[in-house]
Amino acid sequence: MQKFDLIVIGGGSAGLKAARTVAKAGKRVAVAEEKALGGECFWAGCVPTKAMIRAAQVWHLVKDAEKFGISVEVKSQDYLKALEYKAAVIRQVSGDGPEDAGLSKLGASYYPTRAHFVSPHEVKIGDETIYGEQILLTTGTVPAIPEIPGLLEAGFITNREAVDLPYLPKRLVVLGSGPIGVEFAQTFRRFGSEVTLVEKNPHALFREDSQIAAIATECLESEGIRVIANARTVQVSVENGEKIIHVLHKVHSSDTGEFTEETLLLPCDTILVSIGRNAAVESLNLPAAGLTHSGKRLKVDPYLRTDVPHIWAAGDISSKFLFTHVASYEGRIVSNNLLGKRLIPVDYRVIPRCTYIDPEIASIGLTEKETQATGNPYDLYEFPFAELDRAVLHGDSRGIVKLIADARDGQILGAHIIGHEASSLLGEVALCMQNRLPVSAISSTMHAYPSFPEAVEAAVLYGPD
Repeated sequence: MQKFDLIVIGGGSAGLKAARTVAKAGKRVAVAEEKALGGECFWAGCVPTKAMIRAAQVWHLVKDAEKFGISVEVKSQDYLKALEYKAAVIRQVSGDGPEDAGLSKLGASYYPTRAHFVSPHEVKIGDETIYGEQILLTTGTVPAIPEIPGLLEAGFITNREAVDLPYLPKRLVVLGSGPIGVEFAQTFRRFGSEVTLVEKNPHALFREDSQIAAIATECLESEGIRVIANARTVQVSVENGEKIIHVLHKVHSSDTGEFTEETLLLPCDTILVSIGRNAAVESLNLPAAGLTHSGKRLKVDPYLRTDVPHIWAAGDISSKFLFTHVASYEGRIVSNNLLGKRLIPVDYRVIPRCTYIDPEIASIGLTEKETQATGNPYDLYEFPFAELDRAVLHGDSRGIVKLIADARDGQILGAHIIGHEASSLLGEVALCMQNRLPVSAISSTMHAYPSFPEAVEAAVLYGPD
């Protein structure tokens, strides 16, 4: 039986980061991944979706070119050609590297197959059983599928199928309006689909600051996307070959202040389920390792150890922050804890969160509602893109910058931006938060004119509300 210092099950961002780091330190490492290396983000998440978003954005810009003095006649619009663009840029991003992503050059062993526990230290990989002194689980997540009567029989897709959908849906209903749901909703709408978003919470993008979410919803609706919040899907039926989604919709009466419930029937061709994700643990045989699992994520301590001390978990399988940059960070933390003399806990104080609709949404830290819940005094800084010269010159002045700072010492507690290039604007805020610089550090730094980062500077210069 081969023995390794570390066995990594899962070849996404967290697993590859840890495997490479530990292998570079001269340790014996094995990596098992039943699919292509790179993880959900690379093959069915952030990378392909951002390529699709860009293609759809260009389609949208061309249709709106007249305001820039260009009269355009669109001879054809080919959705499949857009998918070819997506495939081409994925190949460019992935490069022409080896199938094992360079693991063998580092002395690591790569097993392109499924793996599961035989005992707390033994893992069966294909027909072989190997021993690991330490084991890291980074198998990520799978889409959560709601138990809605008729859904399985009617058929549906998730993000995994949506990125390679070989046809353009005429009518698409998206269940769930988190980042994945709204990104696909806007993308398919711009390609030409009729799109409806169904959200159980009081508004779309429920985890975002309510003011930001309201602006985003208005932007989506302006493009013809129907957004139905406070709605619960109770059944899916198929009538004469057509899928019908049955929704109970809570409607608020401005006169009585009460809610009434109405039933909506939403006919469609394609259903996209995007209500969340669960840890991908079904094939691991966790009981053989002495592990139990309940809920959406695998339980870990602040050092990313599971209940079995030599078994670790990182990335989406155990994190409440489902982002590639967080997974990579956690992979680094695990490798440091495996190699170092002192355990280092994770620090989630500064985590950028981005949703790549148009205009983009970027957030970090506490929302205003979460800040209010702490009971501590805070200052609120805001600046609308409508007053930003660069945004006006660009032809898109939708959006706002919203900064929240501790009223006592000026430390930034949170930032929430919707607007062009919001994901890029968040960088200097993250830098200030990471290094505990006060919000005044932004206004005391010279910003280029005219530029989008000026919106962040202006929010501070105009002072708190």
